[in-house]
Amino acid sequence: MKIVSFNITNFRRLYNVKIDIADEKTVFVGANNSGKTSASHALKCFLSKDGRKQIKMNDITLINHKKINQIGEKWVEYDKKEISDEDIQKSYQEFISYFPSLDILIDVPKNEIYHVIKIIPTLDWQAGILGVRLCYEADSIEELRKAFVEKRLNAIDAQVKKVTLWPSNLVDFLSNELNSFFTINTYLLDIDNESKEVRKKSDFIVQGFNIHDLIKFDFIPAQREVSDDSGKSNDIEKPAAQIRQYYDTIINPEKSPTDDRDFDAITAIQDSQNNFNKMLETNLESLFEEIKSLGYPSIADPDIEIKTKIGILSSFINHSSALNYKINDLSLPENYLGLGYQNIIAMTVKLIKHRDEWLGIGKSKEQNEHIKRLHFVIIEEPEAHLHAQAQLVFINNSYNLLTRYKNTEDSVIKERYKHIDKSLCTQMLVTTHSSHLVHEVDFACLRYFDRFTSNNVSEIPLTQVKNLSNYFNSQDAGKRFAARYLKLHHCDIFFADALIMLEGKAEKLLIPQFIKDRFKELYRRYISYIEIEGDYVHIFRPLIEILGIDTLIITDLDSADQNGNKQLPQKTKEQISSNPVINDWLFDDNEKKKTIDILINLKEEERIKKLSSTSSEVYFAFQQEIDVDFSRLDGGFNKKFIGQTIPRTFEDALLINNLEFIAQLPKKMDTLPTQEKSQLKKVIKDCNDFNNLTTLMKAFYTRLNPDDRLIKGLGKITKAELALELLFICDTNYTLNPPKYIELGLNWLNSRLKEKETKTQEQANE
Repeated sequence: MKIVSFNITNFRRLYNVKIDIADEKTVFVGANNSGKTSASHALKCFLSKDGRKQIKMNDITLINHKKINQIGEKWVEYDKKEISDEDIQKSYQEFISYFPSLDILIDVPKNEIYHVIKIIPTLDWQAGILGVRLCYEADSIEELRKAFVEKRLNAIDAQVKKVTLWPSNLVDFLSNELNSFFTINTYLLDIDNESKEVRKKSDFIVQGFNIHDLIKFDFIPAQREVSDDSGKSNDIEKPAAQIRQYYDTIINPEKSPTDDRDFDAITAIQDSQNNFNKMLETNLESLFEEIKSLGYPSIADPDIEIKTKIGILSSFINHSSALNYKINDLSLPENYLGLGYQNIIAMTVKLIKHRDEWLGIGKSKEQNEHIKRLHFVIIEEPEAHLHAQAQLVFINNSYNLLTRYKNTEDSVIKERYKHIDKSLCTQMLVTTHSSHLVHEVDFACLRYFDRFTSNNVSEIPLTQVKNLSNYFNSQDAGKRFAARYLKLHHCDIFFADALIMLEGKAEKLLIPQFIKDRFKELYRRYISYIEIEGDYVHIFRPLIEILGIDTLIITDLDSADQNGNKQLPQKTKEQISSNPVINDWLFDDNEKKKTIDILINLKEEERIKKLSSTSSEVYFAFQQEIDVDFSRLDGGFNKKFIGQTIPRTFEDALLINNLEFIAQLPKKMDTLPTQEKSQLKKVIKDCNDFNNLTTLMKAFYTRLNPDDRLIKGLGKITKAELALELLFICDTNYTLNPPKYIELGLNWLNSRLKEKETKTQEQANE
């Protein structure tokens, strides 16, 4: 038995979201404020035994608030005039539809039908998908309506006296009274087994069935109390803490013992403590072994042990076992251990506790009449306080830890869980912001939360959850390549505000510096960079379409003749671009490739493509014709380079756009660690040797394309080394100017993100 999917409606920005659940591990990914936490909180509210009390009015999707208030206004009007029962019932049904619900679809095999006998849709149902809907709704809408109308009429009467009383509207009323009137009811769903889609909901509440009788849900929240602070500010308010402090200060016989009674008490305490420690050591040995399976202690870490400190009154008031770590025969308390290790130990113990409670191991057996068929564990952001290595260990081993009862190779484990049915099932759901963690999981288990999905419901962007298994399980060679490449380099794409794709090492080195120096607003954004050769960029198109992420593609004009041979860009020569990004993506592989004359004159809007089914866009930045006006007669080159030119690649565009900086380089060359083989020396030489813009651009072209020598005798410029030298030699007095086409692209990206941020802020203020 396994959960197939959840469908969340009317909960925060999750207006109507279906989330497919993987058989073992499901991982929620997405940028900040995309809805991952909202989803996990919704599951917690519906699936915790007391979760309904956690639902607040602000958890109801904002676009429903106005509609709820309109119903409240109708109810007040109904109290003043005759109204039909039919109209009142319609308002009730509409009112119910604006509150959260959770659909749970469960795949039930034939041999487990008897566990779900209370929720099978028909008597001839054999096996397959079953569904229930948990609805957050009023016990009695009529009572709620009467209570609201009474309070609202009093508030309206008070307005005559210029006094404002609560409530101002129905949302205001429910903000205080929601949990007084609302509960969670269960309904059956009619499911199409092939499409796994819901056809309709039953009209009647299911009696005698509770989802917790079938599934055990456990939650490990993101905010875990692991701290070096040994005391809590509110401990002083607890009576037990006060008595303990009194005992420790006034009575404790271990402090300055004075008579035989003190020594007798100390002896008894120590004997009891030693015996208790031995018992703990024996019984907790298996627990410590499991903790080690998640990576602690490693090679250089101290071992861990349990030591107790038992006092006469503290044993009854605040008895605790303190985790220690030891080095040889010495030991220190747990608050001396690093937070990362404290946290991974705490989470490991919690996972083991949840597992063994579910399976009825030891004393927990007395609390469980039977073992639920499915154990579903939700872990929020396990990377909190975990360093990168611990994150990898945790995600690689946590599911194995939860399913250790299925291990039949280890004789000790086999004996411990010999009475457990191995057909029991465990599923784990993890929310994360960690690219380290995502790197270690199968991408097919990722569920991507897209926060800017276009919709017809509202102007407010509503989250859509995308099942990336549909992409990463594909047999398509291009998609498999994209998955392998992301695994090697760029897992942070799943959390980014925007993506910049660029072609070479020089761009990867310098474009982040351009952003830092000249685009301060863009610098504070979460930008993911993918560096990949131009022939492969368009392979990522399907993935970017799925993610719906604003993307700036910085590529090269790559001018060539009609046969595809490289050429220095020139107008009116019928040259074309050999770049597949331009040909296969921007222009969708038109049979007739666009000429350089067309490409350099494209308008800004013609460089943009909208992504399907999303509000995001892709901008294609490549070289354009630029005006050069460099005239320096006071030293430096003592030259004039004036006119129009078309760069072919990033490097020659960068050089021609920074002649002022290059003119100052002779004074700075002695700071370079690579003076003997400097790439910049070649650039300076060309600026001194050639007297006009046309020949200078030919020289740069020859240096950057040594297989196509327009000018003989010029050596090669290594692009990556050139970028490193430029980065090294820049200082606070002078920064590089980005080429014009890159400046335009970065301006576009900055405007896009600023526009979305402004829209989000406006919605938050509504």
